[in-house]
Amino acid sequence: MMAFLSARRVWATRYVGLLLLLLTMACTPQPVAPTSVAIVAVKQLATVAIPPTPDAAQREATRRALPTTPTNPPPTATATPTPYIGVFLGTPGENDSAILADVSQATRVFDDGNDTCAIPYDVAFGEGWRSNVAVLRRVGCPLQERFGFVGAVQVFERGVMYRRQDTNEVWAVLPGSIGTGQYWYANNPALLPLPGVSAPPGLRVPADAFGAVWLSTPEVQTALGYATTPEQTADLNLQRFDGGSLVLDVTVGQVFILFDNSDAFGPY
Repeated sequence: MMAFLSARRVWATRYVGLLLLLLTMACTPQPVAPTSVAIVAVKQLATVAIPPTPDAAQREATRRALPTTPTNPPPTATATPTPYIGVFLGTPGENDSAILADVSQATRVFDDGNDTCAIPYDVAFGEGWRSNVAVLRRVGCPLQERFGFVGAVQVFERGVMYRRQDTNEVWAVLPGSIGTGQYWYANNPALLPLPGVSAPPGLRVPADAFGAVWLSTPEVQTALGYATTPEQTADLNLQRFDGGSLVLDVTVGQVFILFDNSDAFGPY
């Protein structure tokens, strides 16, 4: 009997142990295998609304609101001095805005260098020509004050031709010193047809009033040659003297003298 009871205790103990093991296994959480989760990237397209076209007032307001950066203006063309300067000499006309002096007062004392001219030399013509005593004696005193007018100019191979637009006077000038420079004058020359004259490549045959003087005066053709530029407008200043005229070519800033005996001096 005792052996039977002992055997029951052993099995009871084993049964309780087995039961505790089963309970322990049932309460222990089982590991869960990781599963991959797909991450979906959501892309949103941005829609840009096109603004309406601004009107003139809106554009002007925008322009005023924006800062502006000043830019340097393009360089202006600088006049290049030319050795051919036109000079005007002739009888004063009604449109000449200058004061004429009595010719009897146009005298100068050279022994002491003092000026006795009724009208002074205009400073616009500079002092260079006055350093030449021979020129100073020949030109004498001014007959009128300096005045300006619009003319036309055309440069030639060895000289220049000028025309006063309001009177249509023409001067053909061969520059040089006293004894070598010369000029020719024509008052309102009659226009002539060009008799099929042609110029070498790069040169021109003058037309209109310049062409009339050039075609009718063989000496001018020989002295000046063909034209190298087209006819252009030029601003000129003039002061008449008792022995000739001083002319300032404002375009190139040079002075030329034409004496009353057709000699030319300059430019300087």
